Amino acid sequence: MDKLRYSKTRYQNIYKNIKNKNYIVSISNPKTTISTIEGKKIYEIEKAIKLRDDFKNKRIKYSKITSSDTFEALWDKYMIDCEKVEKQAYNTLKKKKIFYNAYFHVFDDKKISKITKNDIVLFLDKLNTTDKQKNELLKRIKAFFNWCCKNNYLVISPAQYIPSYKLIKTKMKYWLPEDLKKFLDTIDNDIDNQDGINKIKAYTIKIFTIIEFNLGDRVGETRALTFGNIDTKLKTINIEHSINYDPKSESFFSNTKNAHSQRTLDISDKLINEIDNWKKFLQENCMINITDDTPIILNLKTNKPFSDTYLRKLFNYYIEKANVRKIRMYDLRHTFATTMMTEGWNMYVISNRLGHKKITTTINTYGNITEKVRKEMACTTDKYY
Repeated sequence: MDKLRYSKTRYQNIYKNIKNKNYIVSISNPKTTISTIEGKKIYEIEKAIKLRDDFKNKRIKYSKITSSDTFEALWDKYMIDCEKVEKQAYNTLKKKKIFYNAYFHVFDDKKISKITKNDIVLFLDKLNTTDKQKNELLKRIKAFFNWCCKNNYLVISPAQYIPSYKLIKTKMKYWLPEDLKKFLDTIDNDIDNQDGINKIKAYTIKIFTIIEFNLGDRVGETRALTFGNIDTKLKTINIEHSINYDPKSESFFSNTKNAHSQRTLDISDKLINEIDNWKKFLQENCMINITDDTPIILNLKTNKPFSDTYLRKLFNYYIEKANVRKIRMYDLRHTFATTMMTEGWNMYVISNRLGHKKITTTINTYGNITEKVRKEMACTTDKYY
């Protein structure tokens, strides 16, 4: 038993994770430890005691994985489950397939029950990749072994206690108020003085930017928004989907990053008016028939959302034209979060709006914003456009 991770309890053969506060049960035949029940960690001591006693009195038995279950066979089942049951996004599935073909196939013929923590650590250490890439691979292989435990192919994951590689934290990028104002002023100037396709391009990137900055949502979520997602009476907007990156799919909808990311957000009258003016512009100047299913960020040729590449190209064009600091489109989400922190909003409220599954994610990401930067930041969204 790892004494750095687990402490003894007053109950025999039951230990407590020092950091996560969950319990694990040590059983003697065969000698192993159990940390989950039906794939969920054990946080109640009563459940841990019952599990221990059930094993002791042979009311339940520990079943070993069958000899035919290799890494390759279970990975195939895992991918089917990810696609058909979990309905994971196209890009997520694509990345898992790439990682398997490039790296994980080395475990193919090995029985899943024979893969150890040392096997995985040695595998990662030998790779000629960055530590950031190794962390990504570790994250994927942990998810796979957790799935194996959840589906009773394993009792405990061999990757469970492998720590991530320590990385030098990159400096977060976001705009200060003057950057955002200068960017939107440059766009407004083009909307007022350009015509035809150039006017449409400028207006498109303006609507995209103010939605991102107002909602703090992910780029894929903004791209999947339709006019039907807005309730003008309740002054809310529903984030139900992310964008589908599968070029072969007829639908541009995909699942959000997690269930918690599906959320209803309150929006201001000013944002509603901006989107309504955009809608009128499309109807009157571009002769577009707007329905509830029409994407707000619309490719006029296909009546589908613009590609990520095209939007990024437009965004970067106006960054150069406005001569503001270069950020990614995703960094508008960081700009929203840091601005809300400056305004004094509670971290829990910010976390819910961002669609984070856990508030600790928000704290770990934005908790290190210094007081000096807070003072440099300005007021909320309506003041900038």
